[in-house]
Amino acid sequence: MTREEELKELASSLQAAIARARQLNLPTSAYILSLALVEVSQTIEAELRGSADSE
Repeated sequence: MTREEELKELASSLQAAIARARQLNLPTSAYILSLALVEVSQTIEAELRGSADSE
């Protein structure tokens, strides 16, 4: 599994955790998980830009 695939899997897991935290009415947890998702999404974008630049 590539780093990009691992990051995408992590993003998917975070999205599921955010949805579950909202179902359980845990807004602080959902907020923190959302921040983590933003970080992962930005890292994915940087990875993709890096791959495009090296081609």
